[in-house]
Amino acid sequence: MTTLNKKRQYKYGLLLSVIIGIISVFLLYSINYSRIKMALVSYEGGLQVILVVSLRIFILLVITFYLFNKWFKQEAQYLTDIPFLLGLFFMLLTFGKFIDLFTHLIYFTLNDDLNLLVVKLRFFLIIFEVAPLIYLGFELLFFRLEDKFTKLKDKKFMDTFRTRLILLIVGVESVVIILGPTFRIVAMMLPFILIPSLAGIVYIFYLAHRLNRLKVVKPKILTIGFLLYMISNIFRPLMQNILGETATYVIVVEIVDICIFLVIFLGLYKK
Repeated sequence: MTTLNKKRQYKYGLLLSVIIGIISVFLLYSINYSRIKMALVSYEGGLQVILVVSLRIFILLVITFYLFNKWFKQEAQYLTDIPFLLGLFFMLLTFGKFIDLFTHLIYFTLNDDLNLLVVKLRFFLIIFEVAPLIYLGFELLFFRLEDKFTKLKDKKFMDTFRTRLILLIVGVESVVIILGPTFRIVAMMLPFILIPSLAGIVYIFYLAHRLNRLKVVKPKILTIGFLLYMISNIFRPLMQNILGETATYVIVVEIVDICIFLVIFLGLYKK
């Protein structure tokens, strides 16, 4: 297959994924329109929540477009390329924020079973969000272990091994989420899934900085950015306990994350 045909197929594949995502979000909001309308009337600060989360979504869209555009400008495209893997992370995170906004608006209008279903859906997206970054991390980890395990120098073996490891991690985390019986228990599981993944990502970018790898981005700034994002996620439950499930809580954590993702974008932007 020629490079041009591969590029066209990748573009169509991404476009189809985006269309499916948009349709899914549209259906989610359309089916629950009456609940959302009712929530906006009773939810103090609901409009401000929409504005802040929308700003976050806009920033994520800009980053996603930048990364995929950078990927398609390359002479050849591979699914293991850094811009693609990072672009995939931000694209999934963008759709995740639409679910977050939906949850913020209608949280108090749903019964426990429906809340549990929505939260599980969001957590599945989180699992798939961090998967591309973990996959990227394995490349650097294996690079460091090549001298001890010569088999890792075989690119075909390494790619297959990485894929199997990712499938195993995603599979185990998905089973844990599926088996979560209540909203509270599932919510308690999130830090055990997200924080280790983010800690690994921080270490990987730090390692890339030390080894002078991943030259298409700025690993030092990304290390700082994802470290701040990890700290933000650690303190988020504490903020929720202090402020409660209120508009103030949502606005504060979203503004903090907006600032953090601007730092991350600085780490991604490189001519």
